Amino acid sequence: MVQQYEAGRKQKVEWHKQQKDTQPLFVFETLTGERTGTYLVGRLGQHWADMDTPSVTDAADLVEYQKAIGATVDKLVTAYYEYMPKVSNPPTEMNGKYTDIITFHVRYGHNDDFRSAIARVHEARTQLKTPTHYNWYHLVTGGPGGTYVLTIEHANWASFEDDPAIKPLRDVLREAFGEQEAMSVIERINSSVESTYDELIEFRPDLSYLPAK
Repeated sequence: MVQQYEAGRKQKVEWHKQQKDTQPLFVFETLTGERTGTYLVGRLGQHWADMDTPSVTDAADLVEYQKAIGATVDKLVTAYYEYMPKVSNPPTEMNGKYTDIITFHVRYGHNDDFRSAIARVHEARTQLKTPTHYNWYHLVTGGPGGTYVLTIEHANWASFEDDPAIKPLRDVLREAFGEQEAMSVIERINSSVESTYDELIEFRPDLSYLPAK
């Protein structure tokens, strides 16, 4: 049903244009992992209160979704993630064709350890002005508790090659804080993380709704 689904997505883009929707709707295709071939659809940069007064009502959006796309979809999963700006270093523009998504599952009772550790990592990278861009998100509802997501954008496949300008995490922490603190941060991460999961997604601008600025 891929062709029908993508045709329905394009039909829905036109509908959003007709409604003069002010919020973009980003569509990504999953390229690796257990969800290969599935699509992620989401909005970014919203505040909770924005969802109380959407430019297009949820009811109207659902009617159009069922008409254009619903018959091609086997399963729909909804989740809400909160952006973590204090530990993120976003790129100046959203121009990455691919996004590496690393999901961290944190052990119960270890959220504070994990948050403090990634805050120190961010502090070290900021202090040393490392040429890396990344975003952190925390799952609020729609999945297991203690779920954090790190996203890293890539312009092309070549950008996945190891960059000699980017030092390993342990070396960055050592240079910024010294050996003892570097080991403390690494140990907090290792002891708080139960598992990680990595997958790659591709931005599909042809299926996304991007309102004119």
